[in-house]
Amino acid sequence: MAAGQVIVIGAGLAGLTAAYRLQQAGLAVRVLEAEPHVGGRVITIHWHGHNIDPGAEFVSGAETYLLEMVQQLGIKDRLIDYSKEQVGFEVGVMRGGRVYRINFMAPLQFLTWRGLSLPARLSLIRLLPYLVRYGRYDPYRPEAVPGDDSQTMEQFFYQKINGELFEYWVEPTMDVFCGYTADDLSAKMMLLLFGNYLGTKLYTFTGGLGFFPEALASHLDVLTGARVTRIAISPDGRGARVFYEQEGQAASLEGDIVVVAVPGDTVLELFNEPRPAWKDFFPHVRYTRVGIVYHLIEHDDPALERGGIMFPRKEPWKLSALGWNRKPDGCILAMSDLKAHLYDPQMSDQELRQVITEEVIRAMPAFAGHIIDQMVFRWHRKLPAMPPGYLSALRAFKENPQEGPVYFCGDYLIAGSTGAALASGWQAAGRVLQKM
Repeated sequence: MAAGQVIVIGAGLAGLTAAYRLQQAGLAVRVLEAEPHVGGRVITIHWHGHNIDPGAEFVSGAETYLLEMVQQLGIKDRLIDYSKEQVGFEVGVMRGGRVYRINFMAPLQFLTWRGLSLPARLSLIRLLPYLVRYGRYDPYRPEAVPGDDSQTMEQFFYQKINGELFEYWVEPTMDVFCGYTADDLSAKMMLLLFGNYLGTKLYTFTGGLGFFPEALASHLDVLTGARVTRIAISPDGRGARVFYEQEGQAASLEGDIVVVAVPGDTVLELFNEPRPAWKDFFPHVRYTRVGIVYHLIEHDDPALERGGIMFPRKEPWKLSALGWNRKPDGCILAMSDLKAHLYDPQMSDQELRQVITEEVIRAMPAFAGHIIDQMVFRWHRKLPAMPPGYLSALRAFKENPQEGPVYFCGDYLIAGSTGAALASGWQAAGRVLQKM
């Protein structure tokens, strides 16, 4: 076993970042990835000549670790303003059969928005001090933020701000972009996210967000199609053997350090004897799930150039969102999904298409008879849920994670975002180097 040999399990942004940072520090690193591609939930797929980002769609200008990595990789020229390339956040909100347009990332616009009553708009005055306060905390260390962690975001708004503002701003925002139901996020976590990211500039990459992890992986030794089945820590705790399967063949590697960058709800199954801190924390980790249907539409009506509609849970619609954009070839590419609380992973693709298509045509009758193809895409793990109590469990774990020679990274250790996933890998590499 070579000194300084590191094995990273998982080639999502967290694992790739940890691997890159450790390699830059002079360690020999090999990355094992179960899927045939890198990127995890940051991928770009190609359909009918169009680039689609079915997972993460943008990165925030507030993501300091991520922007630093962009600089280090020399790919800043591929970074583009998301709002200029996509539908962005200028969307409509369905209320009472009418669509009201608003920029969801600019809360001050709500003061004049006719989609809310005057009392709901004025309640923003009560919310702003919270956003200012939580905007001062480090978004990459949410467990360190003081305050109560016992309320859901819904309870907080109904008790302290305004229920209507929650139903027609917060709830649809978190459903559409994260797949969160009202119980999936604590008030503390929601305030930390909103306080740090509202009003920031948003970016993607030329060719899609999947370009970023591919660029990162190009600097690393990555073995795809290698599904890790078990990690055996050596009796003296000075290394570990990683067992994996590739093309039906069993294999293993030994390493001084193992960085585990897989979904948090799959960690425990990799160890015959997980350490006590791991058994205490990892059962808290769970993820949201979504089913998306993409539509290719042929229609020459200039009124259909682009648009987006969110459907709050209080409205009698099954859709969470519908967005569309005319592409250079003249076709319209549309995306739609079910409300988080209505999505059933057991639904067949045919059932999902049928339910969603009926709702899409109800919302946009002009699309009827013009849909020429559809594609179903599912995330069994979209983003980590962080309900009340989660940050307390996370704080206890980070105080004594019992790491070494095994270390952990993933968005579940910070927040459900591209930048948080990357930051967790950055931090994990830092902990490894500290102990060496």
